[in-house]
Amino acid sequence: MKKKVVVLSFSFLFLLVCSLISNVYANEYSIGVKSEQELIWKCNVCNQIEMDNIFGEDWDNSGIFKNLSKGKKMKWEIVNIEVNETTVKLNFSIWGWTSRNTWGVKDNDSQIIFFSNPIDYTQELNFSSYTSLVPFWFPVPVGEYMGGLSLNEWYDVDNRVLPTLNVEIEENAILPGFPSKDIKIIAIYNDQGILNSYKLYTKGNVVILDIVFDFLPIYVIPTLIGLMCFFVLSIIIFVIKKRKTRIFSE
Repeated sequence: MKKKVVVLSFSFLFLLVCSLISNVYANEYSIGVKSEQELIWKCNVCNQIEMDNIFGEDWDNSGIFKNLSKGKKMKWEIVNIEVNETTVKLNFSIWGWTSRNTWGVKDNDSQIIFFSNPIDYTQELNFSSYTSLVPFWFPVPVGEYMGGLSLNEWYDVDNRVLPTLNVEIEENAILPGFPSKDIKIIAIYNDQGILNSYKLYTKGNVVILDIVFDFLPIYVIPTLIGLMCFFVLSIIIFVIKKRKTRIFSE
């Protein structure tokens, strides 16, 4: 009788631990950004002739690259976030690529949805439905999430330094004539799951598209404030000294 009680106790304990582990695993991925947070990207390089040649002349007519060109910026503003056992959802407003100094009215609203557990995706996953061929945002911790995806042969996850997606797509691999040349993409993400750097290469490692997350690190802000205060104080002291010198000279 005692043996049965011990066996049942161990069985119950085992099932309880498994249940706890399962729940923790299902909920370990979340969203690294916050509501009302603004995300801004800047395009440093855009070889439009090469992009036309590789993806067709309408590559910038829609999607995340709509109206993209060198020097322009794009903004997202997080509206709300939703996390449950099944999905991780990010709702946001978009201000498309522009060279204006003011953002004006938003262009549209959008959302990104991921499964809460990366193993819920099918085998040989790819992001060919994305114009950029990689997401601009992932759930966090981003390295573990990307590493848990069963991606197809185009993608290689590198978490040695920063969470990185290395992409190599051969000519005609997506559709006949698309892309028209072999391409490589290096997409680096920060700890919030935000695309920090996006570089698209052609043969010879020639960069034809370079997009970066445009942000000011938090640790830099106090330094800038300190420098501005010092600069203003220096001007005030200089003016006071100059006035005193004039008074004494008179």
